[in-house]
Amino acid sequence: MDYWPLFLLFIFATGQRKTVNGLFVTNIEVPEIVDYRVRVKLSCSYNMSGHKLNSVKWYKDGEEFFRYSPMTPPTFSQFHVAGVTIVRDNYFCNEKTCSIEIKDLKLSSSGAYRCEVSGDAPAFKLTSRTANMTVAALPQHEPLINGVNRTYRVNDFIVANCSSDWSSPAATLTWYINDEKATSDMVQPMQETTMTTNDGFAVRLRSLELRFVFDKHRDMMYSRDILKLKCVADINDIGFLRREKETKSYIIRDDNLRNSKLITSRNSGLKFG
Repeated sequence: MDYWPLFLLFIFATGQRKTVNGLFVTNIEVPEIVDYRVRVKLSCSYNMSGHKLNSVKWYKDGEEFFRYSPMTPPTFSQFHVAGVTIVRDNYFCNEKTCSIEIKDLKLSSSGAYRCEVSGDAPAFKLTSRTANMTVAALPQHEPLINGVNRTYRVNDFIVANCSSDWSSPAATLTWYINDEKATSDMVQPMQETTMTTNDGFAVRLRSLELRFVFDKHRDMMYSRDILKLKCVADINDIGFLRREKETKSYIIRDDNLRNSKLITSRNSGLKFG
C-alpha cells in the first residue's frame, strides 16, 4: 500500500491548522492602597492566543460583581457585592482588555480583586489573576510645623513641633536637620489623637516635637548660615504617600554681626569701637 498520498495529506492539514496555545492574563491593574474619596479604575489585559473570548468576570473576595460576555447577551452584567459600586456606563471591554471604574469606596471595598478570562468551545480555557486593594483615609496635606523662629544664634534652645494630617493608617514622622536625621535624644515621644469619621475610618493625627541646643559643636557641623528643619510623614514606606514640610532659619553669628556693624560704620563715616 502506498502511504505517500496520506503522508502529504497529513502535512497539508497540519500546515493549514491554526496553532492555539493557552490563554493568559498579561496584566492586572489594581491600586495597592487608595483614598476612599476617589474613584478607582480596575483594568485587566489578556492574550487569547487564538482562542475565542467567551467572558471576562471581575470578583471581589470570590464574589462576582461584573461580567463581560460578548457572545451571550446581555453583553454587560453587574451583580451586587458589598463595597463595590460601579460607575454607570464607565467600563470598556474587548478582545484584549477589560476595565471598569468603581466609586463610593468604603472600608468594605478593601479586598482581593480577581480578573477571570474564559475562552469559548471547544477548549473552554480559563485563566485569572488577583491583586489586593486597601481602601484608606490617606493624608491630603503636608505636615504642619510650628514654633520655628526666623533667626537663631549659637547656644539658642530650639523647639519645633510637627503634626501630620489626619489619616488611616497613621503617619510615621521623622525630623531632619540640614538633611541629617535627628537623633533619638533630640525628639520627644510621639503624641497621637484619634477620631472616627462619618465613613467609619479611625483616623489619627500624630505630632512629634524636636528639641535641641544649637551649640558650637552643631554650628561647626552644619557650618552654614541657614538652618533647615524638615519633617517627613511616611505611611507604610509607600513612596507616593510621603509628605514633607521644610522651614529655613538664618544663623546669626557674632563675627557676622561684628562685620555687619563694621561695614555700616564705615559707610556712615563713624568709627567702630
